[in-house]
Amino acid sequence: MTTTIAHRPGPVAHTAGRIGRVVLGYLGWYWLVVTPFFVAFSLWLAHVNGGLDAAVILYSRQGAIWFPFAQAIAMVATYLRVHVAAGMTRRTFARAALLVAGGTGTAYAVVLTVLAAVERELHRAAGWGWRVTDAVLADESSPAGLLLAELVLACVVANVAGLLVGIVYQRAGGWWGTLALPVTAGPVALVLTLLGSTPAGRDSWAGAAPALLGGALVVALTAAAFAVVTTRTPLGRSSP
Repeated sequence: MTTTIAHRPGPVAHTAGRIGRVVLGYLGWYWLVVTPFFVAFSLWLAHVNGGLDAAVILYSRQGAIWFPFAQAIAMVATYLRVHVAAGMTRRTFARAALLVAGGTGTAYAVVLTVLAAVERELHRAAGWGWRVTDAVLADESSPAGLLLAELVLACVVANVAGLLVGIVYQRAGGWWGTLALPVTAGPVALVLTLLGSTPAGRDSWAGAAPALLGGALVVALTAAAFAVVTTRTPLGRSSP
């Protein structure tokens, strides 16, 4: 006779699972609302102009960046104190929050990339062109995967910067948290600038590499800053 022992998830996995279920629910609702809107908008543009050659769905990129950014701020305000009050550490929260931020940002990027690919094929089937008119690194002639890579960076940095904004508000208060916004939210603008001002990177991975690596470095530094500030934020009896 054998006894089966259930393995309970560790504190990081447990916390990430609870937070992740909530934010992925918001992700689902976001695309359920946004996708029909852009489909209807595209059909209207095609009707008015007699055709359509722009990658319209990519304009939802800004929403996919700033919507989870705001969620990340609220998540820190909502979950951190409860997490600490339950006897878990701030370090556990920081690791779980960063894990969720990376996964959520990647999920938003994957969905948008798939929608862009579908839109491109529908345009071709209708005899229309498809060109990227938004300020992004990739365009219609870029190698496969480049659009996904830059969208992952843009969406992940928004999630991580949102965490940093939220924790600075928790540690420093509303006044100093607001004054610190150019620094705490600045990584989003910096990454978007890197990705949107490198036209030479549109044709090859080699040309895109400096912008992509620079963006990855910004994400890493922002994540490190969030982890450090979180473990030093006095919220309760739990040790870091």
